Amino acid sequence: MNNQDAMVPLEPNDIARRYGSKPGYQLIDFLQVFLPVFVIPIEAIVIASKPLGLIDEFLLRSITENINTLPTISGFLGLDEVFVKKRLGELITDDLIGYATEPNGIAIAKVTAKGQEAIKKVMLVQPKRESFVLTIDGITRQPLAIRRDRLLTGVDARAYGLKEIRAFPDDKAPEFDDLAALDLTQAVAGVKKERSIEKVMSLVHMGKRIRRFQEATMLVFRSERGREIHVDFFIDGRPHKQITDAFARHDGVKSLHILEQVEDSVAQTKSEIASVMPDFLTEKATQVAAAARASLQPFVTKVGNIESKITEKEFAIDDTDSRVEIEKLKKQIETLNAEKDKDETDFSSHDVRLFEVYEHRPLFMRSLDSAKSRLLIISPWITDQVLNNLRLKKIQALVDRGVEVFIGYGTSDNDSREKGYNAIRFLSELAHRKHNLHFKNLADTHAKVLLVDDKYAVIGSFNWLSFEGDRRKKFREELSYYVNVKKEIEKLFQRYNSRF
Repeated sequence: MNNQDAMVPLEPNDIARRYGSKPGYQLIDFLQVFLPVFVIPIEAIVIASKPLGLIDEFLLRSITENINTLPTISGFLGLDEVFVKKRLGELITDDLIGYATEPNGIAIAKVTAKGQEAIKKVMLVQPKRESFVLTIDGITRQPLAIRRDRLLTGVDARAYGLKEIRAFPDDKAPEFDDLAALDLTQAVAGVKKERSIEKVMSLVHMGKRIRRFQEATMLVFRSERGREIHVDFFIDGRPHKQITDAFARHDGVKSLHILEQVEDSVAQTKSEIASVMPDFLTEKATQVAAAARASLQPFVTKVGNIESKITEKEFAIDDTDSRVEIEKLKKQIETLNAEKDKDETDFSSHDVRLFEVYEHRPLFMRSLDSAKSRLLIISPWITDQVLNNLRLKKIQALVDRGVEVFIGYGTSDNDSREKGYNAIRFLSELAHRKHNLHFKNLADTHAKVLLVDDKYAVIGSFNWLSFEGDRRKKFREELSYYVNVKKEIEKLFQRYNSRF
């Protein structure tokens, strides 16, 4: 990981691509989630650390005992004179000591009133009652070092469309005894920056426990052999081993019924794929695609990394006004595109291949830019989060260039998830003005299809128009097939063209 990666958090798609390789496992899903955090005010009996350092305390005590010249202090404490002189200078600066000159010309150190008070405080350190606010992670059940202004309320988290992971165990907030059992001295360290706590003696009161959330990315893996599910968590784009281990320790996979949901999704997806391309995706074809997955995965990852670099360069162009820098970035993008095209030829020998979960979103964005003659998107649901202004403008640009665009959505399910009202209105109005935009509520579709020109089609489980943030989303195995056989692509297009 380079320095830039360490500073800039990765997007979920980049996290999935970078960390999606795990020996013996296959990445089947990734999603943004919000994890429970409890903000809890407490009162505790503490001993504050002494206001003086040990050396400064010895220096002041020596001076009060009339060991008050540089040579005598140095000799008494067995310290180097240069070091003692420097520390005495610091005490003078802090107004803890001063100097007076005796008739014989010898400089004598004297403790000031402020210094006398400092010595008294050292001698009279007493336990006292202090107030703090603890932040406790709901998965690890341990104190969490995070700024509270970075935490989300439940309303905010749900508005962002993030899936909630419940606290363990039993989604309960910590009790008084749970907090009392923690290392509270470590927990409150640094909570109040203006003073350091030497030791927390005991917890005496716990206030109202407030539930908050922190955003995370969750990668879901399935064992290549067997039915084992493994989950990794990432905060700010970085692996969080403590949460991952605690989730496993609490048997989170079983508690959230992840395996059952994954297996249900696989059965449903296979049924939907069979209904879309019944003659092409035979058992033999799918077995060949699955067998080729391991050999193709390094190329898929490499292409994904190149695409990520291209995106970075494109953003850099938007952020600079320098013509020289813009031209330099454009040449770099050309070089990266040529490298990507070369690597993508490794896919061309496969009529059908399994599509990795992190490939969907980049391909969707690329399709909105690259379609030349036709674009077909079938997706049961639309959300404004996915079809935002940027993507709607890309669709409009395709239509303005004369590309035939077909977008079908709508399911018969009584689904209460948020609808893309703004996107639907925009596309409906655009379709009224532009006859090459075919936008229709099919009302009964469960299929998920992306088709571009005669180059490729992807069919499977990925909801192309609602893939970002769905708090009602179940855990699933994103199972999709990439098809690059022109005859089959045309057959698939005609199957849906008749519905518009």
